[in-house]
Amino acid sequence: MSNMLEPLRQLASRELGIADGDLDSHLPFAELGLDSLMLVDFMFAVEDQFHIQIDHDEAMKTPTLAGLATLVERLIAEAPAAANGTSPKIATA
Repeated sequence: MSNMLEPLRQLASRELGIADGDLDSHLPFAELGLDSLMLVDFMFAVEDQFHIQIDHDEAMKTPTLAGLATLVERLIAEAPAAANGTSPKIATA
């Protein structure tokens, strides 16, 4: 499980007005009741909270809280390398 999942669940609960117990981290955002505007607002809140930039297309490849948590972790890990002008090492399978 991603270390970012719990902070994202708390943020989603607060920003979207959904009780934490009603948030299934593996359900697509649409099934959680988010329309496109709500999702954009939530993504902005995530960006502000974690000081990252999220590519919408990348986030929609796995449109769940669990998928977003994995993406946020990767973006945070890459941020220091980008700030230093170096490329992050990304493991390939």
